[in-house]
Amino acid sequence: MTRTSVTQHSLSPEQPLQFIRTHQDAFDVEPIFPLKLFEEFVVGVKSNLTIEASCKVEVDKLLASRFLLFFQNPVQQWQECLSKTINFFNQVENQVGVNLNYDLLRNFIGNDFDYSKMTELTAGIDLRTNICESSLKMHIGINDYQKEIKKVLAADKGNLADIDPFLLQKAFLIGFDYYLDGRTEVEIYAALNEAELKSYYIQNYLRNRFSSAVLQPLLVSDIFYIGLSKVNPHPILYYRLKHKKDLQNYFKLNDMAYKVNNFYQQQFTRQYMWVGVEQKELEKPRIDNIRLYYHKYFAI
Repeated sequence: MTRTSVTQHSLSPEQPLQFIRTHQDAFDVEPIFPLKLFEEFVVGVKSNLTIEASCKVEVDKLLASRFLLFFQNPVQQWQECLSKTINFFNQVENQVGVNLNYDLLRNFIGNDFDYSKMTELTAGIDLRTNICESSLKMHIGINDYQKEIKKVLAADKGNLADIDPFLLQKAFLIGFDYYLDGRTEVEIYAALNEAELKSYYIQNYLRNRFSSAVLQPLLVSDIFYIGLSKVNPHPILYYRLKHKKDLQNYFKLNDMAYKVNNFYQQQFTRQYMWVGVEQKELEKPRIDNIRLYYHKYFAI
């Protein structure tokens, strides 16, 4: 995900933790395991980073113990960042007493992965009171490396014939969800940037594939992701709104989502935000199922 430029500030270990804890306090989030390990991991990164705090709204249910760390490092350090992420996952794994299955990640990275193609790495948590439903999350962004995407999809027993070749060509991000009961899920993201969204060819493609309700928020978005996963029968559509204030102008939020957004409109975060939603929700009089993502950048 492309980042906007921001003023550099001196980073203290407590600043990212304060952002995480403010989110917890706002939505009455209990300190579910392994939140403390994640906080220790964040403090130990000791480099520029972005923290994402997000909420998943399911009608009147709010899932708010969701955080991601975005490494903001030079390309030559990606391998080191990935190693730190795996070490964090191993710490969690050792305490839970479950074996996380890294086969798909190993298949993706292999023995000859070209780290110069890597553009992004995240590490995070999505926690539930039922620990088996909690997961550790990782996203790897790549540039012009579709053969690796195809390789992991084949290993995941995904049917490449079912994926639109255009979307596969635009797949620049892959997400791994490691559940604490040993399950692994993979999602690939086809990405379209602002210039592409203005292209007649791509606009025509989107009009033929999606309803007008999907296209409207693109007017205020500079990145659009189409998330494809075996566990989601319909794609998850991710919009990066250039200004978080535009959320309520283009998305008909229910009361729970409105509460989340109302809080974050008052917080000092990056001016953009991400929204994740299915097409069927956008077509309803009111959206009951939605993901809302807010970000804050911390620099040394």
